[in-house]
Amino acid sequence: MALAREGVDLEDIKRDAKIEAVLKHVISQDVEIAHLKDEQFEMRNEIKRRDEIISKLEDDIRKDKRWNMLWQNGLDDSITKTQISVLVVGFINIIFAYLIGN
Repeated sequence: MALAREGVDLEDIKRDAKIEAVLKHVISQDVEIAHLKDEQFEMRNEIKRRDEIISKLEDDIRKDKRWNMLWQNGLDDSITKTQISVLVVGFINIIFAYLIGN
């Protein structure tokens, strides 16, 4: 009754309280959206860093494969030269053994 005498309308108070609650909710959602955008930005940066690391690792693998192929080709050449050298030395030994035996 005292509120009615003062000219305070309870409906206005309820409406103001609802508006305030809605505003608080909207503000909290805005804060949450900003937080999620920050997390999304961080995740994008993390994905970019991961992709860069993967790219570098793939480049390293390609370089290693090239190096291994060159090394293997060099090794094959060395084995071939060694086999020819062993054949020549063996043939010379057979000739010397034949000549010494006669």
